[in-house]
Amino acid sequence: MAKNKVPDAEDINLTPIMNMVLVLIPLMLLNVVFMTITLIEVTMPQRSAGAAMNSGDPPKRLQLFISKQGFTIVENGMPLNAIDGCAAGGPTVCAPESKKDAALETDKQDWLSLYNELMKIKSKSDWATHEQIEIVADSSVNFGVLVKAMDIARFQLVPKSEAEATKGKVLTSEEELNEARQVLIDGEDNTKTQAALFPVVILGLPTVSQ
Repeated sequence: MAKNKVPDAEDINLTPIMNMVLVLIPLMLLNVVFMTITLIEVTMPQRSAGAAMNSGDPPKRLQLFISKQGFTIVENGMPLNAIDGCAAGGPTVCAPESKKDAALETDKQDWLSLYNELMKIKSKSDWATHEQIEIVADSSVNFGVLVKAMDIARFQLVPKSEAEATKGKVLTSEEELNEARQVLIDGEDNTKTQAALFPVVILGLPTVSQ
């Protein structure tokens, strides 16, 4: 019985496929979106009683408590009074009723009033050189709200139209806040640094909302 002759295998020509891959790689790289990750340095509260006893003066303490009802700002253990439009005895900056149905949790808070209140504190001589702020949030508060609060508290802002500002200003509208830029001041070696509001964030443990 005659055996079938197996044809000799031919080498596959990969040149067209390789050429196509070489063309596709640059095209794919051009369409890649590179993600920029910004880190915010935070620390946990530390005991400072010893330092306070040695100096004779209690340390300054600025605290920001976040809840779904709004922001409570506390200076040296004394909560600030509620701003106009907020109920007495409640948060310093309350969450507006007009925003309660917003899709995003971050859109339900009054960031403009929070920033302006922090700027008013910074403008006081007693707080001009103070850098620390303790931020504590209820366990029910969305993480995005906590991160945005840290962003708002760290640096001074000015309207986008002001090119030569040396310090931040109270802003007049949410649009102005969203478009505002950070104040850049002359630093060492002819470099520009960001004008600080309260850049040292001390992140406290979340509290359990009742």
